[in-house]
Amino acid sequence: MSTKDGNLNDGRNVYYAGKLVEDMANEPVFARTLKFVQRYYELQEEDPETYLYTDEKGEKKSILFMPTMTVEDLAHKRRIYEQIARESYGFLGRTPDFIDTGIAILDYYADVLGKDSRCDYAKNARDWAARVKKHDLFISHAIQNPQVDRQKGLTELLNEGQEFAAVWIKEERPDGVIVRGAKQVNTLAPLADELLVFNLPGLHKVDSKFALAFSLPLATKGVKMVCRKPTMKEGFSLKDYPLSGSFDEMDAFIILDDVFVPNENLFVCGSVEKSNAFFPASGFFVHTAHQDEVRGFVKLEFVTGLAVRLAEKLGLTGFLRVQEMLGSLTVNLEMIKSSIIASEITAHMENGVLTPNMQVLLAVRASLTNYYDEALRVIAEFASGSIVGVPDFREFENTDISEILKTSMTSALLSAEERSLLLNLAWDVTGESFGQRQRTYEFLHGGNPMWIKNMHWLTEDLEAANQMLDKVLENARIEK
Repeated sequence: MSTKDGNLNDGRNVYYAGKLVEDMANEPVFARTLKFVQRYYELQEEDPETYLYTDEKGEKKSILFMPTMTVEDLAHKRRIYEQIARESYGFLGRTPDFIDTGIAILDYYADVLGKDSRCDYAKNARDWAARVKKHDLFISHAIQNPQVDRQKGLTELLNEGQEFAAVWIKEERPDGVIVRGAKQVNTLAPLADELLVFNLPGLHKVDSKFALAFSLPLATKGVKMVCRKPTMKEGFSLKDYPLSGSFDEMDAFIILDDVFVPNENLFVCGSVEKSNAFFPASGFFVHTAHQDEVRGFVKLEFVTGLAVRLAEKLGLTGFLRVQEMLGSLTVNLEMIKSSIIASEITAHMENGVLTPNMQVLLAVRASLTNYYDEALRVIAEFASGSIVGVPDFREFENTDISEILKTSMTSALLSAEERSLLLNLAWDVTGESFGQRQRTYEFLHGGNPMWIKNMHWLTEDLEAANQMLDKVLENARIEK
């Protein structure tokens, strides 16, 4: 059973709408979304020449598992990321290709994980990567700790009895460890095959109990996924809710209730240094960022196109201010597209793998949040009063009012039904809970924008700028 074959009734504990889900296929929020996720696998069957490659053993595997050695390799993967993202219009952020990008190069970085008296963590990581590639598994990742009290450290919270403030080692055994704790905002986790649990950098020396990285099948005993309230609209047609009626990128609160993790599944255990290094030093950070920003570009492209379509169909393009607003959106779009390509062209070899320019990708990440928000504001302004008065589509079949409704809402640019459908899409993206969740996700999923910008300027190469400054100042000093 796997995401690939669509059978998710493997004993996993998924809680949704106040109950334990007995049959994932009978819950539209999972079944409809799964169809979009599975396009990742279907594309491989439809176009194997593009989506598969032959590995060093002569076996056919997803092209996303191919380590990047040339700029063309990075460009090829970008095109694949784009196609996968377009299947969900960029609105599914954590499809299988996200973690796949890190698994593709894990062999080259695994040595950083080392080994100790318990096990060889580097070997574990390589063995795990080989198994994921062989079976083309969908890996979801869990990294964010519940925000219990951000003024206190994890060890302090644990000493106060907060056993679910993060995932920690409750008991050590010769063959593995018992872990307890929780992770929040685990996107698309209920539909995945396995869960990769690790920490972002930031653990302190006293936090050795929390120093962990491991992977487990979702059906492992003690793993519980508690879903948030849905944004999907049931009981209405897709004409009323074109996006939110189609899928919901479900986020879940993950509880690990005394879960046994065998030694072979451990990548970090007890080392604060290795835990802090896992995400950036394993190659996951930069390679997943490449996929993520491409997916973000597709989403930005969608909302930019929607803004232009609204302006055209509502008769707004003759206004100079509207033209300027649309021009700003298309400029933003090209800046993101160009920057992603720049991250590939200025890539560098690292651990034997061609690695995208992270400084460029950080700039994309810092900019995309504002660009996406700008597009939403433009869409909301263009649709304005029209968007809140769209009737239920069933009213167009109501014999009492349908003809009057169609006549009064039709223009030379759009029929009443076409107008309503376009406005419903605009509402889904801007005003509906679906759109608001997407806005929040885009703003924060890559980290706090403030810290991204702080990280960027601290790591920016300003040597040439400083040389020019020094030259100007020196010339001024020696002037006679």
